[in-house]
Amino acid sequence: MSEERAALERDLAQLRAAAAEEQSRAVESLQGRIDAEIEDGRRNVAEKKAEVERLRDDQEDVCGFVQDLIDLVTPGSACETADLAVEKADEALDTFERTLGQAEEDAAVLRDPALTPQQKLDRLGQGGDQPLVEREIDNKESELGQKKAEQQSLEETQSSGVGWVVNQWARSWKWLALIALLALVMPGVLRTVSYFVLMPVVSRVHSPIHLSAGSENAAADLRTSPAQRTLTVELGAGDVLSARSEHVRPVEGKIHSRLLYDWTSPFISFAAGLYGLSRITGDGRVTSATLSTPADPDSYLMRIDFTDHPGLVIHPKHVVGVIGTPELKTRWRWGIQSFATWQVRYIMFSGNGSLIVQGSGDVVETSPRGRSMRIEQHLVMGFDSRLAVGVNRTEVFWPYLWGKTPLVDDEFTGPHPLFWQKSTVDGPSNPIAKVFGAGFSAFGKLLGF
Repeated sequence: MSEERAALERDLAQLRAAAAEEQSRAVESLQGRIDAEIEDGRRNVAEKKAEVERLRDDQEDVCGFVQDLIDLVTPGSACETADLAVEKADEALDTFERTLGQAEEDAAVLRDPALTPQQKLDRLGQGGDQPLVEREIDNKESELGQKKAEQQSLEETQSSGVGWVVNQWARSWKWLALIALLALVMPGVLRTVSYFVLMPVVSRVHSPIHLSAGSENAAADLRTSPAQRTLTVELGAGDVLSARSEHVRPVEGKIHSRLLYDWTSPFISFAAGLYGLSRITGDGRVTSATLSTPADPDSYLMRIDFTDHPGLVIHPKHVVGVIGTPELKTRWRWGIQSFATWQVRYIMFSGNGSLIVQGSGDVVETSPRGRSMRIEQHLVMGFDSRLAVGVNRTEVFWPYLWGKTPLVDDEFTGPHPLFWQKSTVDGPSNPIAKVFGAGFSAFGKLLGF
């Protein structure tokens, strides 16, 4: 019995030692887990406080007067969902702080030197505190509730009018930036390609036009008077002056009205503004009319007299008056030059008569004197049809690239005159009017006006 008792006592001592060792290991393991939980809890609490502050700042931004107006006309309320997100974040912070306090209490029990490992384990198991896993579950559930509320707030914000705009911008800003970049770069690229690639090809392959080829008359004569701001026209017996009524000032003699300049070319007469004319006829006595520009003080007038002429090409918009009955002709020309100049029809006054033409800044008659002469297209008022007319590239690249000069210059060759103005009249300042004006101007240029 003594031996059996001694054996049982040894076994019991070993079991108690093993149990104590197991309890010590359990306490150490539990203490390590709780210490890790405390460290994570403190970090989570700090992060959650910062997140609550961020949500409160967002709430102040959302819950403003402008957003209140938007909420009146859009479904849902971004302000209410923002309030809910802040409320859920506060609840999650409270849960984190509560579970952190419980973990710190458990850590204090595990570090109490007056308690045995068994007492520590019993107190943690029977003290009414939640186990570690349950505390983690509470933390995750509270954080999940906060995220749901925050997601709802974002969805409400995105469903508003402002949110729709933001979403569209987020989807398309790259394409918009690319389009803006192309809008900035492409004009310069196209101008550079046109200058160095397209126009050299056009200049080499095009054939200059000669509108009066085959109809030239050696007896043809053309004379001009100096350009003046006010021009007085003396009419002999039987001479007839048809002029724009608004340009006619003092008149000595009889004056009548004429609806169209040339009834055989009504469209040309109307489109060129040669309608509603004043008709003055010389009666053998002193008959004269004074012409001046009614609305443009920078305009000048020049008289051009021609006899047996094959054709004087003048843009009808510059014609103020016609003396006599010169014939109105048109010539159509197609080809690469027409593509470069955007003009396929030329209007000519031929035979005998006189023209009163108007230009801005001054009206100048000049002659290439047998050589070639270049000039910007928008300055050209007209030319003698006996000249050879071609196109060439402007010689100044940088002003063209900056949009100060056009790409294509008219090039005239021969001994006969051409007529040009020193400046052009500014168009309307209204953008819509500018667009329509540019369209009608381009169409008129195409048809020779």
